Amino acid sequence: MIARIATLLLAIAPLGSHAAETLSYRDLVTRLTGMERLASPVVAGERGGASTSHDRDSAYDAATGAYRDWGANDDGWGFIRKEGNGQVLVDLEGPGVLWRVWSAKPEQGHIRIYLDGSTTPIVDKPFRSLFDDLEKEYPGLAMTLSRGRNTFIPIPFAKSCKVVMSEGWGAYFHATHTLFPKDTKVSTFPGFTPEVAASLKQANEAWQKIGDNPYRGGEPARKSETLDVSAGGSKEIAVAGAGAMRVLKVKPLGLPEDRIKQEDILRELTLSISWDGEEKPSVWAPLGDFFATSPGLNPFKTLPMGCVDGEFYCYFYMPFSDGMKLVLGNDGEASRKVAVSLETVPLDAAEASKLLRFRAAWHGDDFTGLEKDRFLHKRGDRWPDWPLLVVEGKGRYVGMSQHIWKFGGWWGEGDEKFYVDGEAFPSTIGTGSEDYIGYAWAADPPFITFDSPSASISRIRPDAQEDTSVCRFHLSDDVPFEKGFQGFIEVMPNRDCRPAVYDVCAYWYGESSSTNPYSPVPLAERRHPRPSRDMKHVMPSTFETIKPGPGMIEAEDMMVVRTGSGRHWVQDMASFPDGTWSRDAQLVWTDGTLGDEIEIAFTVGKSGRQELFAAFTKAADYGIFSLAVDGVPVGRDFDLFAERVTGTGEIPLGTYDLDAGTHVLTAKVVGRNPKVQAGTTGGHLFGLDYLKIKEAKR
Repeated sequence: MIARIATLLLAIAPLGSHAAETLSYRDLVTRLTGMERLASPVVAGERGGASTSHDRDSAYDAATGAYRDWGANDDGWGFIRKEGNGQVLVDLEGPGVLWRVWSAKPEQGHIRIYLDGSTTPIVDKPFRSLFDDLEKEYPGLAMTLSRGRNTFIPIPFAKSCKVVMSEGWGAYFHATHTLFPKDTKVSTFPGFTPEVAASLKQANEAWQKIGDNPYRGGEPARKSETLDVSAGGSKEIAVAGAGAMRVLKVKPLGLPEDRIKQEDILRELTLSISWDGEEKPSVWAPLGDFFATSPGLNPFKTLPMGCVDGEFYCYFYMPFSDGMKLVLGNDGEASRKVAVSLETVPLDAAEASKLLRFRAAWHGDDFTGLEKDRFLHKRGDRWPDWPLLVVEGKGRYVGMSQHIWKFGGWWGEGDEKFYVDGEAFPSTIGTGSEDYIGYAWAADPPFITFDSPSASISRIRPDAQEDTSVCRFHLSDDVPFEKGFQGFIEVMPNRDCRPAVYDVCAYWYGESSSTNPYSPVPLAERRHPRPSRDMKHVMPSTFETIKPGPGMIEAEDMMVVRTGSGRHWVQDMASFPDGTWSRDAQLVWTDGTLGDEIEIAFTVGKSGRQELFAAFTKAADYGIFSLAVDGVPVGRDFDLFAERVTGTGEIPLGTYDLDAGTHVLTAKVVGRNPKVQAGTTGGHLFGLDYLKIKEAKR
């Protein structure tokens, strides 16, 4: 029976074995859901990569070995060449398949996909309609993720693939692909025939069930234990023999309600896994980070990883031929209880030894401008690349989870760059970090977190500051390598030297003879950054916070009664060095239009004649406003434009007879400063730090 299961395993993963000379459309579609395939051996000549609209000013000079304009960032409109009035964005030779097509801004210009040298495109339709139609028909395989349009409909080809975009197609493009060995016979995409539709329907249903155990069959053995891990100690769970762990669930118990303490505990707890008696574990990461979310318990679901009802799950397929050992460590100062359950299936030892081993490694670094920062102070010609994963040997890169802590500024402009087997120019070079994940244009409030089978945002603020937690998994479009893999992502929020912290857990498969080159990270180097705890030495002026005083009413504590348009939320202002804000926060109103109003309620505790003051925010995208108190105009307009973000200080609004109880401050958009860049939209932002009420002198 064990041998039969091993044979079945290899049979359902034909893409990992060169013996599979013919690949049907159904074979390719099963790659979307077949987690076992990722552990199959790497076949010589199989390549993965991406065709994107990246800025072609980024170039490599083979004669000198130098990289030019490596951080070039005009990534929306790059192309390979022009053909007539069209732009060629994909041009691949050999048998292969397109996996994922993505765009941030698909428009009415046509996408035309030509296969095997045909002059008649198999797909010819408006680019936006491609996403619209597929999302209606296959919502599990085609989805909009916070404005990013995605489709995972496989488009295989036997000889070649060319994608030509006509004028007006839009902006920003990705297409991931796999190229197979030249003698592989691939069934070219015939269009949406009944047979193709049937295969896609099955995968579509599976992708709509993320969070569920994706495995069926076999003879699984299940083990569940509640581990009491003492401070500074560890507990282990071992499984003997040959097999594969295919389900791992972990639930921290008794966590405090305080969110910050929860986050610290999940960095103090660690997970390590060793295969076949190896001395150095193949898997090591802080507990929450291994399960693709950080900091803390952030609910999300993808096909291989997730967090549901405070319990983490992992469905990556993890073979071993001579036992496995899972160790839960606790580097904190108090004991912790953790419930662990796992599911394994038996395998033949000889067959299991041929399969790849699952690896995971966590590491981090910061870009604060301190002397320890090798990236800011030693900028080579490949700046601003930051390493996600650098490994040698054979294997498959299958994804990463990334936590970004930003001290002001947007992080998502950084492109992913994957170098395979020593190539000088990366076979994957992207257009932005959020594009790699699958969304677009930062986060789209209020739908700022999302789940999908291959990617998720589990945590982010509407203003994209402080903590962001994202993950991207390569389920069908993994990147195989025979000699080594170097994966980087650009660091793009630091041109104004505002600090940011990146940490990542990278996931890959490697041969059983290889080792994980990454070592465990001491607790002191993996704690989450806190402005009050860690960053005062970087920007001390930032921490001259206004302390709330008598008569002050914090805007973040007020109730917004009405807005004519746009959105409002509480914005953390601690990252801005050119001003101080009470409690480092303000109430911000964005996307308001000319003539619209925001009404904000505030409470007066004592009746009488009162002087009213307000502290606002100024910035380059802030507007001109008229104000009224309980409908009574203040009598002048307030221009909140400034070249840099700053506070106004207290501004008198006048003297009023105010009864004890609730009153309303109304701000109306009446214009924008002429210095706002011509041709741009917006320029109407409004930010209120606090109101101050003072008894009027008689």
